[in-house]
Amino acid sequence: MKAHYALFGAPLVLAYVVWRWFPILTDYIILFTFNYKPTFQPTHWLWHGTVWFLYTWYVFLSFAIGGSLVVAAWIWRRRQAQPETKRFPTVSFIVPAYNEEKVISKCIASLFKCAASYEGNCEILVVEDGSTDHTYKVALTTIKMNREKWPKVQGEIVRHERNLGKAQAIKTGVNKATGEIIAIADADTWWEPDTLLRLVQFMNSEGRAAVTGYIHPSDGNGERSLYVLLQQLEYSQGLGIFRCAQALGNSVLVIPGPIGVYKAEALRKIINEKDIKSICEDLEITLEMHKRGHKVGYVAEARSATVAPTFFKAFWNQRQRWFIGGLHNIISVHRDMLFSKRWLTLLLWYCLITGYGGAIMELVAVLGIPFLYWFAPDRIYFSYNLLLFAIFALLFGIVYQAIALKFAYNHHNHRKLLYYTPLYSVLRFINVSACFNSLIKYIFGRRGLWNKAERPIIQS
Repeated sequence: MKAHYALFGAPLVLAYVVWRWFPILTDYIILFTFNYKPTFQPTHWLWHGTVWFLYTWYVFLSFAIGGSLVVAAWIWRRRQAQPETKRFPTVSFIVPAYNEEKVISKCIASLFKCAASYEGNCEILVVEDGSTDHTYKVALTTIKMNREKWPKVQGEIVRHERNLGKAQAIKTGVNKATGEIIAIADADTWWEPDTLLRLVQFMNSEGRAAVTGYIHPSDGNGERSLYVLLQQLEYSQGLGIFRCAQALGNSVLVIPGPIGVYKAEALRKIINEKDIKSICEDLEITLEMHKRGHKVGYVAEARSATVAPTFFKAFWNQRQRWFIGGLHNIISVHRDMLFSKRWLTLLLWYCLITGYGGAIMELVAVLGIPFLYWFAPDRIYFSYNLLLFAIFALLFGIVYQAIALKFAYNHHNHRKLLYYTPLYSVLRFINVSACFNSLIKYIFGRRGLWNKAERPIIQS
């Protein structure tokens, strides 16, 4: 396995080759294919410096960094399977819910199936956080129906008289839970029947204090929304590649709300000793676990699905919350982790530089194209270069996306998602814009608020 680490040199070499020879290739194509010989006009050095910097940024970020993440994910996925455990500790599911009447039934039903497939004892605690709709009635009815099917699984609802927020709902559930392991699932999420078993087996065999799995974006009703399909491409990259790469270095950044299991003792100490300040409570809790020396893991085969935004406003609000919450955690709540000596520190800096700094770079690149064109030493020559670069970037994106889909779904073109890759740039631009907007808001003191999107009705 150690020999595989030599492969990390390949992306760096490839990045240099592309950076050095692609401009020469474009010159050859323009001269001999397009039959155009440029005539350059004197141009300010700032124009050349801007083009050189943006080109260098893209090539090394895509090929050197992106390629290294692929190598890390591939190495992690090739690890030997862990032996099955014969120990099945008691598990307490916690489902925080606020105004989730349209989706909570499917969530509870899936958790009952998970619990029934698990050899140990399980309880399901729904924490109804002062909802103003019929969440309580729907949840109560669903629990009663599923207890008739699987009487060994306990189910209960805990109610808050008023809305106290997700962090408090989790705290209520954690303190009431009796299980040795606590599993947390958002109310708009459903787990596959073997997910709990896979997570617990990995936790036991690898000695992890918390473990998460793969999240599949869905609308629950056929998944025909373009927004949902593009988010499936996005998640396959983020989880199929980036999270696997994090797992190789034992530096999984977040146990997300839709799917996570924790050692009850570790989670209970954090939730009771620490005042959760961030709108992204899952990231804050996970970073706190790292800070206390707990190991956090990832199981790609443990799968869940979650309701994804199906229209622009919901998507924008979700990303604003994520990006502002991420900044709040990294820069404020867990600022000291930026200066510690661990792999996780490099990941946090990577998120700041390529995530938030990269958003600025991409906006400058896109919005600056008209100015670069206007001041170009040869506008036709610049247009040809821009066209060839766009084709090249698209081809690279298709290859990278195919790898991501293979890692996420074990198929290079899962449900023909690869055909939507050219449209992914639209989602990417919205993401970058939301990230930049969040950065500005954070600078001016905004720390994020929950925005409840209109829920689609989910078929059970």
